[in-house]
Amino acid sequence: MRVITLTCPDCGTIVSANELESARVTKCPGLDCEAVLRFTDLPESERRHFLDNREQYRL
Repeated sequence: MRVITLTCPDCGTIVSANELESARVTKCPGLDCEAVLRFTDLPESERRHFLDNREQYRL
């Protein structure tokens, strides 16, 4: 299993791929950050790996 995350380009908050995949589009959870993060912001290879191995990434 790989740890797949996205770092907010505005504030540096780290968000997990499984959180991004479940919401697809979400506001950054960082304090006072208004950035919008998307599952599609992850690199294609990371998205593909996550979707191909979804059962490993359940919460």
